[in-house]
Amino acid sequence: MPRLLSTLRHWLKANASLIFPLLSFIIPLMARALPEFLMGPFVTGFDTLAYYIPNTVAWLNGGVSFWTFMATAPFLYVLLMSLTSIGVPIVLSLKVMSPVLLGFLGLVVFFYASKTLSWSFKKSLLAALFATLYFVALRVSWDMLRSELGLIFLFATLILLKKDGGLRSGALLSIAMVSVVFAHQIVAIIMFAIILATVMRSYFDKKSGELRKITACSIPAACLFFIIAYANLVIQTPFVSDFLSQNPGGFMALLGFGSFTDLVVDTLGFLIFCYLPLMPLLFLGARRFKSNLQLKTWIFWVFLSLLLVIISPNAFFAILPYRWTLLLAYPLAFYAVEGFSVIKRNSLKASAGLILTILSVSFMVLPNNAALFYYDAFPTYVPKSMLQNTVPLSDCQDTVNALQWLRDNMPNNSRLLVHEVFYGWASLTLNSSQLISYGFGNPEIVAQELEENDSVFSLYLIWWVNGVGWYGQPSIASTFRQVYQSGRIAVFTFVFPSSAH
Repeated sequence: MPRLLSTLRHWLKANASLIFPLLSFIIPLMARALPEFLMGPFVTGFDTLAYYIPNTVAWLNGGVSFWTFMATAPFLYVLLMSLTSIGVPIVLSLKVMSPVLLGFLGLVVFFYASKTLSWSFKKSLLAALFATLYFVALRVSWDMLRSELGLIFLFATLILLKKDGGLRSGALLSIAMVSVVFAHQIVAIIMFAIILATVMRSYFDKKSGELRKITACSIPAACLFFIIAYANLVIQTPFVSDFLSQNPGGFMALLGFGSFTDLVVDTLGFLIFCYLPLMPLLFLGARRFKSNLQLKTWIFWVFLSLLLVIISPNAFFAILPYRWTLLLAYPLAFYAVEGFSVIKRNSLKASAGLILTILSVSFMVLPNNAALFYYDAFPTYVPKSMLQNTVPLSDCQDTVNALQWLRDNMPNNSRLLVHEVFYGWASLTLNSSQLISYGFGNPEIVAQELEENDSVFSLYLIWWVNGVGWYGQPSIASTFRQVYQSGRIAVFTFVFPSSAH
C-alpha cells in the first residue's frame, strides 16, 4: 500500500500540468450539471426560459432585424440559433450548454491564476472553485449565460494582456476583446475599465510599445461596442429611452422600487447578503494579496457604479444595480482564496469550507419549498433554489399539461394571454400567432382593452390556481373563470362583462 501511494503521488506530480486544469473544468461542469439532472427534462433558469428560448424560436421562425439582433450582444443567440437550425432541441442545447460554460469559466480562471498571478496549481484550482461554486457564481450560471460567456472571454483577455508577443498575440487579444463585447455589454464595460487602467499605467511607466499594442488591439472591440450601443438607441429599448428622458419616476419604476430610499437600502442589503459569508476570508486576503491592477480595477469599477446609483438614480446608466453586485464575485474570489490560504489551523479551514459548501450544495439540490433560510432574503435576485426556471420544479410538468390541454382544446379564433414567465413555455407548444404577451402587467386590463377595441377573439389565460400565484399576483380577477387545472397550474377563460348573465 505505501508503495502504491508513493507511485500515485509521483504520477500526480508528474502530470500536474494536465490534471489540475482538467479538474478546474470537470468539477464546475459536474456541479452545474447536477441541478440540470435533478430538473429532469426541464431547463433551469429564469432568463433561459423567459428570453433565450422564445427569442431564439421567434428569430428562427420569423426573422429579426439587424439592429434588434445587434442590440442584444448576440454571441449566445448565434450559438443557440446555429444548434437549433441543425435540429438540436433548444432545451437540450441549454441544458448541456449551462454546465459546459461553467466548466470553461473554471478553466480560464485557473489559467489566469497560474499564468498571470503565478499561483501554484493547487491554489489556482482553489481559485477556479471559488469563482464557479460560490453561491453567487452559481446564481450567475443559473440563467445569466450571456454574462458567463462574456466572463470566459474577459479572463482570456486578461491573460493575453499580460502575455508578451508579436502579431499573433495581438490578434488573439483583439479577437478575445471583440468576443467579450459580442457576448455581453456589462462585462464589456468592465473590460474597457480594465483596459483604460492598463493603458494609463503603460503611459505613466513610459512603455510606449505596450501602449501602442493595447490601443491598436482595442479599436475593433470599441467599434463593435459603439455599434451595439447605437443599436439600442435605434430600437429604443426601455432603459435607453428612460435614460435619455432622465425621468426619475420612470427610472425607479424600471428598477422596481417605490422610492429612492428603497433603492439604496436594497442595493446595500444585497451587497451584504452576497458577500457576508466571505467577509472573514476577504479581510485576510486583502491584507496579503499582492498588487494586481486588473482585479483592483474590476472591484473599483463595480463599487463606483454602485456608489453612483446610491448618490442618484440618474447618476449612471440604467443598469440594474444587482447585476454589478453579482459580477463582483469573480475578482473577490481571488481575495477569498488568498485569505483561505493564509489560515494555518486546519479546523478553521474546515469550518470555512463547510459553511461555503452548505450554501452551495443546498442551493443546487434543495427544492424551492425546502430551501435554506438564507435564500429567503432576496428571492428576486437570487432564487431560493436552482431547481426552478420561471416556475418551481414542482410546477413544471403541470405547466406542460396545461399548455397541452390548450393546444388540444383552444378554438382557432381564440388567443392565450401569457405573462412573461409563461411566454417561453407557450412558445414551445403553441404558434406565436396564438399568443398575446402582457409582460409583467395585469391580464384583466389587457383583456378589457381588447374588448373595447371590439376584439373577436375568445381569451384564455394560464396562471397558478387562486391563492398560490407567484410574482406578486397570488390570485386572478373574477372576470376569469377556471376551465382546467393540473396541480397548482390552471387555465382560465375571460368572461366579457357585456356577455355575462
